[in-house]
Amino acid sequence: MKRKFSLVLLLLAACLGGAQPAYAATDSQDSNITIVKKTRVAYNKGNKVNTWTTYGVGKKLVGQVKSGYKFTATGQAQYKGRTWYRIKDNKWILGTNTVTTKKYASIKAKAAKTAKQKKVVALANAQVGKAYVWGATGPYSFDCSGLTMYVYKKATGLSLPHYSVSQLYYGKAVSTKKLVKGDLLFFGSKSAPSHVGIYVGGGKFVHASSPTVGVIKSKVSTNRSSAFYPSSARRVI
Repeated sequence: MKRKFSLVLLLLAACLGGAQPAYAATDSQDSNITIVKKTRVAYNKGNKVNTWTTYGVGKKLVGQVKSGYKFTATGQAQYKGRTWYRIKDNKWILGTNTVTTKKYASIKAKAAKTAKQKKVVALANAQVGKAYVWGATGPYSFDCSGLTMYVYKKATGLSLPHYSVSQLYYGKAVSTKKLVKGDLLFFGSKSAPSHVGIYVGGGKFVHASSPTVGVIKSKVSTNRSSAFYPSSARRVI
């Protein structure tokens, strides 16, 4: 009888022990986790970034954060050659889907620059076919510097002076062989250009050419004797 009673007690203890919740490993017990306080930004080319219940085996998708979400990691783990960061509510995010705050600022600045370039090109192209009138600044007719002044003001908010020589001092000088969309192209004298236009890509530029042809799109020439061979270029975006 005593042996049966002891056996019952042992079985009961085993059952009670098995009913206890599993003990969650702490950071000190997990050699993969390093305690950190690191600020980073979730980034996935404008898409949302997944968050997980943990960083390793058994991880489950628990939610998402917006690309651009700034967080301060409270833990960092290395698992199978990949870095993971622990964010709020003990969620985890894959390191390759994050960047430093400095890098994110650079990405944002580049995106803003690209957006401005697209606006400049689109607006410049939209003026093709309009009339050339000396001293005109749009919106129905232009002279060369009046066109560049109009496009940049409307597309980017930048106020350029109504004179090609004065526009030569805006932005930074760039090689005429390494042009990007939105660059200003100057023609004639390098120090006192008589004409200016906007590079729109594909080896072409938009400019208010003359009363005869008005605003046109022309090919940038590589022939130094051509009227369309640029003497200099400026990057103002």
